[in-house]
Amino acid sequence: MKKIYLLNFLFFIVFTSFTQESEFDIQKNIYNKSKLYNDPTVSINALYKMISLQPDNLNLLDTLLREYIGVSRWPSAYMVSREILSNNPNNLFALEVSCIALQNLGLKQQSLNEYESLYLKTDREDVLYTIAFLQYELKNYNESINNLNILLEKNSIDSIRVSVNMTGNMTQQIPMKSQLHYLKGIIYEEKNDNENAKIQFKKAVNISPDFESAIKKLEK
Repeated sequence: MKKIYLLNFLFFIVFTSFTQESEFDIQKNIYNKSKLYNDPTVSINALYKMISLQPDNLNLLDTLLREYIGVSRWPSAYMVSREILSNNPNNLFALEVSCIALQNLGLKQQSLNEYESLYLKTDREDVLYTIAFLQYELKNYNESINNLNILLEKNSIDSIRVSVNMTGNMTQQIPMKSQLHYLKGIIYEEKNDNENAKIQFKKAVNISPDFESAIKKLEK
């Protein structure tokens, strides 16, 4: 009798494992087909079912995170990024998504805190610029100027170009250094220091003679 119970138990384990594996393959095929047909809702649903079958598969969470980014579901993207980080605090992609999600949700101080953590781990110029911009938006003017000055001293920014807005929903590409001087000028304007603001706007135009926003500031 014991042998019969044992055989039944082993059969149950094998059958359950086979069923789960088959179900996973089915959901994987559904996911692949939904990607082919550009149907993110079906893709996300299939991923959730795969995650329920393989809850320890962190690659599935990473894929789910990318799906949420693709449809700009920032609350969901943030929550998934935090779960990934709870398992792997050094996952820089998840940390950056956490930063971007909070920024898109309008949670500037929380986003700033996350970006500061990201900068400590990466030393990236674009991250430090975002920190300086958020500090400006939060009216932490002195901290923002300090970080802008740090960036201006880096030779590595000389080859970096950024996209800025123009009138008529247009954009233009300018050197990052020009944008840094422009943002410093904006901050000095906010502090009612028009003399230093003008100096910074002139520096921005000297680097980028067609920098529309800086030119308009000098024409005032």
